Amino acid sequence: MSDQSKSHWLDDPATPKRLWTVFAIVLVLLVIAELFVTHHHKGFMFNFGFSAWFGFLLGGVSILLSKGWKKVLKRKDTYYDE
Repeated sequence: MSDQSKSHWLDDPATPKRLWTVFAIVLVLLVIAELFVTHHHKGFMFNFGFSAWFGFLLGGVSILLSKGWKKVLKRKDTYYDE
């Protein structure tokens, strides 16, 4: 039997702040780790911190695109009313 009184750890109000903190720490550690990697290739993909700024840039672009699609695909509140 499962105890219904126990809540899931994701239901804790402090969880989002903890997750953002962990993600930020991991990002900083990954960028620092790139200082110790030697790239033997040339090109923009092998610049310092490429993965970090490229991911940030594409995340922002995807948010902007989703806002645009929302305006195109959005239906009126009375769409299902007859």
